[in-house]
Amino acid sequence: MINKTNLIRFYLFISALIVLDVFLYTFSQMSFSGYWSDRIVFWIWFLITPFIVFGNWKKLWAKIYFWLLLAGSILSAFPMGLPFFAIVLSTTGNGRLNHFNLNNNIRVQTVSYSIMGRPRLQIVKDDLLFDKIMLEDGDEIEKNDSTTLEIRNAKKANLISETKTSIAVKYFFEKDSIQTVHQLKE
Repeated sequence: MINKTNLIRFYLFISALIVLDVFLYTFSQMSFSGYWSDRIVFWIWFLITPFIVFGNWKKLWAKIYFWLLLAGSILSAFPMGLPFFAIVLSTTGNGRLNHFNLNNNIRVQTVSYSIMGRPRLQIVKDDLLFDKIMLEDGDEIEKNDSTTLEIRNAKKANLISETKTSIAVKYFFEKDSIQTVHQLKE
């Protein structure tokens, strides 16, 4: 049987990882390495929470924590469910519409973590501990003045060239292909 104190320490560590991940993403456009690592940390936290709360139910802090979590969940659904669906889409992986690995450390993905916002193109550089979002932009590419293609509908992507400030990618669609240069942010 796991010691209650060790379980609480582990839970606090996982909670601190989630807070760190939120701050990294918000202020530095970074997250833990790999697309699924953030989600795994969240689901570990989510699955351990009932054991922490109900295992310590006789203590006042557990009751307060439970009601804060419940109130936060309910209140997140009030503004048209936007925060609630953002949490659901980002923690389940359903927010990623497609992704392509261009080489060992760069991937292109189309994400939509909002039910009202348009999908976004992200070019992500994978490092050892953290992933850095090098570009986040709309997922439409202009083929000509009147035709745009949506990257979320691409079937394949190939890296053409890469510099410190830009990346050229060729996207293949069902009946078409287009090459574009994405200007990376510094």
